[in-house]
Amino acid sequence: MNPERLAQILAALCLVIVAVMAGKPSFTNASQPVRGIADPGIALQTARNVDEIDNILSEAPSADREVMRLKQYIDFAFIATYSALSLVMAWALRRRMRWLALGLAAFTLAAAAFDVLENLAILRLLPLELSQTPVAAIQAIRAASFVKWPLVSFALVLLSTYLFDSRRWYLRVLGGLDFAAGALACWGVFHNEWLPWAGALISGGLVLSAATLKLLTHEPAP
Repeated sequence: MNPERLAQILAALCLVIVAVMAGKPSFTNASQPVRGIADPGIALQTARNVDEIDNILSEAPSADREVMRLKQYIDFAFIATYSALSLVMAWALRRRMRWLALGLAAFTLAAAAFDVLENLAILRLLPLELSQTPVAAIQAIRAASFVKWPLVSFALVLLSTYLFDSRRWYLRVLGGLDFAAGALACWGVFHNEWLPWAGALISGGLVLSAATLKLLTHEPAP
């Protein structure tokens, strides 16, 4: 199977996993993230204190904690899939820009590593009662998230570089989408309410980039 076709399959699988994570079981009405963050998962990644944990998950045990636990396990599959996708795309693009291809793979794999650390920190926190939740447990989640999102941003900006290099205007527009997604992810690190929007842009840009990968890899180098 050629890498372009494999990238399309992996991108479609990423979308399926995202849809599964967004589906049931859903968080209850008791889950009320603060600071304008609409997504409980991202709210937990960026939680600052026990009060915010209470708003997102309630006291242990709770139905929302079990929902979060299940979604973390599904997220491990998502991490593996987007890591594989980045490697396939980097392999396909290596002939055009070798060092940027290596950078794309390196930044994505580094982001995946911190994503795993974040998930593990969340899983360690979920069984803890609020009164037994140390600040270090919250900081471990937030610290991993604080590193993960900029790494994702750098990977998207590198991918946009490939697309800006294209002679086709619509691929350059797609490059602009990837660049905007990367920039919004960095902005969201400091303004967390924007991270759900960054995540949506990243997913859309990644899938479209994978779908059009063959056009770029078979285009004559400028």
